[in-house]
Amino acid sequence: MDEKQFIEDIAEIIEADPKELTLDSDFRKSADYWSSLTGFGILVYLQDNFNVNIDVNNFLELNTIKELYEFCKE
Repeated sequence: MDEKQFIEDIAEIIEADPKELTLDSDFRKSADYWSSLTGFGILVYLQDNFNVNIDVNNFLELNTIKELYEFCKE
């Protein structure tokens, strides 16, 4: 998956305009409304699309869309 599609998918989950997001965007601060369900939505997306399980503590250390993307590529 390319970076643009990844940004668009994250934007959909956090209910943000993908045109306003970059890889350097803080996905929590970019969300119109952040909740634990939003975070869970991202975790489910990563598992379903990348077969990646992120420990909650590791997830809490990630801030930017790029950090999520790089984590998935590892």
